[in-house]
Amino acid sequence: MIEFNNISKIYDNGTMGVKDINLSIDKGEFAFIVGSSGSGKTTLFKLLLKEIAPSKGTMKIKNKDITFLHRKYIPFLRRKIGVVFQDFRLLPNKTVYENVAYAMQVSGAKQREIRRNVPMVLSMVGIENKAKSFPHELSGGQQQKVALARAIVNNPDILLADEPTGNLDPQNSWEIMKLLNDINHRGTTVVVVTHDKELVDGMKKRVIELEDGSVIRDDQKGGYSYDN
Repeated sequence: MIEFNNISKIYDNGTMGVKDINLSIDKGEFAFIVGSSGSGKTTLFKLLLKEIAPSKGTMKIKNKDITFLHRKYIPFLRRKIGVVFQDFRLLPNKTVYENVAYAMQVSGAKQREIRRNVPMVLSMVGIENKAKSFPHELSGGQQQKVALARAIVNNPDILLADEPTGNLDPQNSWEIMKLLNDINHRGTTVVVVTHDKELVDGMKKRVIELEDGSVIRDDQKGGYSYDN
């Protein structure tokens, strides 16, 4: 599903983002990306989203080489990648329903598909009763559920989550993790970048640890650190 072969990224100022990354994440896997600040997690995330191109190496998604994908094709790639951010990034002047529907509209979905799929995913994440609410009327946990619904409404092959529980309390954090786990069980490949040690230790999923831009550990059913 996702393949990095000898991927390195050196920024224009000479900073090394990642170095000689060799990584394969299979279809249907759930993987955590962990590491301290400056370890390369953000660079890896941006490479996956095609926000930046590598300086060296090759990248593939679903066996398609995307290393130097032309800009005009990137939107088509992203239609199969759902993304959840720490700061939600909801449209403040749109309702919950409209925020999720917008993700389908920009992908060219028909109105009947939108009317069918949006209520379904809102129900899936447990906020169907908030469809007419605006983001400022919701709690942080509810906003993140809207962001999650928006990320999965187009039935993506891959779901990327960047610190999805960073602004949430422990109870809401576990609720979001349970939803991500449920989505993974439906067949979506899930990759989560996080600093949340408790969640990683509790989930017992694959853990890929970065340090100074390199992969230093790749454990199946691992913990946040070596001693788990």
